[in-house]
Amino acid sequence: MVIKHDGANGTKRLTLDEIFDRPDEFGLLIVKQKSSSSPKSIEAAKFEEINQFIDKNQRLPEVDADNIMEKQLAHRFNSFKKSNVSEAIRALDRHSILPPIAEAAVESEPAPIKKEVTSISDILSSDSLGLLNTPDLGIFDLKHVPAIPREMPDEIAERKRCEDFYKFQSIFRQSHERLDTRQVEVIPFKQGSQINEGDVFILRGMLCLVDEVGEFSSSSEPYNPRLRVIFENGTESNLLLRSLAAALYKDEHGRRLLGSAEDVEKKLNNITHKDKRSGVVYIVRTLSENPVLKNVPNLYKIGYTELTVEERTKNAERDTAFLESPIKIVASIECFNMNPQKFESLIHAFLAAQRLVMELTGRDGRKYHPKEWFSVPLDTAREVIRRIIDGTIIQYRIDNTTGQIIQKNNLLPK
Repeated sequence: MVIKHDGANGTKRLTLDEIFDRPDEFGLLIVKQKSSSSPKSIEAAKFEEINQFIDKNQRLPEVDADNIMEKQLAHRFNSFKKSNVSEAIRALDRHSILPPIAEAAVESEPAPIKKEVTSISDILSSDSLGLLNTPDLGIFDLKHVPAIPREMPDEIAERKRCEDFYKFQSIFRQSHERLDTRQVEVIPFKQGSQINEGDVFILRGMLCLVDEVGEFSSSSEPYNPRLRVIFENGTESNLLLRSLAAALYKDEHGRRLLGSAEDVEKKLNNITHKDKRSGVVYIVRTLSENPVLKNVPNLYKIGYTELTVEERTKNAERDTAFLESPIKIVASIECFNMNPQKFESLIHAFLAAQRLVMELTGRDGRKYHPKEWFSVPLDTAREVIRRIIDGTIIQYRIDNTTGQIIQKNNLLPK
């Protein structure tokens, strides 16, 4: 089709009738009618979904099922049973689940009366196929999309390298030693169990320590502070308390390490895992039969060791520090966050006047002078140690006549 333009007479425009009367050489005016799904094809697709469910599960869908899709299919099947389905639908009934046709009832059944729809209730009551019973959630099913595994952000996103891990290495080492020697009780983590600062757990086969419990001021929400959790592989995480509890509860091997009676006593004295153990101050009494030593009243050794008292004194009969004689452990006090050299110097300086000054001969014939042995009442020795630990020793002095510790007189003469 060619449209000519006449410059003199202007453009001659064709009418629509003239355009449609001309031959359509390129088929531009041929429009294919869009196909639409008939109600019968929709019913067939719905019934086929029921067939596929039976193929897969070898049973009919149940109305009281937990799965919402199965519940929907059950309602749909009940609607098919109650309605007069077409021959096309019955042709799809390969499992013979539809009730047989009652010919007499069909012949005598009156034509359905069309009811005027005036409300939402009318719409819902006229749903013969049960299409409105439950929502079709198929649009939420992922198809042809690779599933991406997602982890709890509290467990993964905030995991990082622990910069001060050296502070906790001894705790993990001691925990393993206690586990190996069965000095600690291991119990499964139960729902509702408490999680406190200093607690040690086994999570996914790894020891972890709750180093800090953050503040939680909300009164309207469940208690769920953020924690600082240290793992024995040198990492840390800022898990929420409930996230850690859920992970321990879901882990069939999740365990809590119960402390000993000694650990409970430390907690009662407000001693936590952050308090560095400096060692043990001990008081021992000699059981020597040496007449010279037996004549010294209230003879005690006040010493300090980073070991246990039992380990330090196991060779007392061969150690001049213990007068090469059996001893009896009278008292021991664990110390934390202290300078051992300074502590020992304070004791010796305070009890300088009560120190044992004596030269003895050892079993090898060599002369030695006993150290850390004092002639002081046991109660006084205990109080001196206690006053040094709590820092109040500067307020006291010892009476060299009675051997008792007394408070200094701070009143200056007028």
